[in-house]
Amino acid sequence: MNCPCGTNKTYETCCGPFISGEAFPSTAEALMRSRYTAFTRKDIDYIGKTLASESRADYDAKASKKWADEAQWKGLKILKVEKGLATDKKGTVEFVATYAQDGKTVDHHEVSQFRKTE
Repeated sequence: MNCPCGTNKTYETCCGPFISGEAFPSTAEALMRSRYTAFTRKDIDYIGKTLASESRADYDAKASKKWADEAQWKGLKILKVEKGLATDKKGTVEFVATYAQDGKTVDHHEVSQFRKTE
């Protein structure tokens, strides 16, 4: 089965090792893809763990779980990546995550900033 993040890799060779904690994403795009995959798998703990420290205080895990449970995840498109390579400390990923909820299809378009921390 292909990974939900849209690569042609299996879950076990793509996002699985990141979500299980066996490995860490080396690029901003890999982190973004793994976060999308975590939503599709309803792994809200991974979402919380991969938030920037300043975003954790107001993170609502219960609401995120509800959203993940109710959404039917349709796909992820990476539109643009700036920096965020393995050697970069910061990067930006522009993406569209498509899902259906309450009979409507939604294209969630976002530009996310990522940074590496210890």
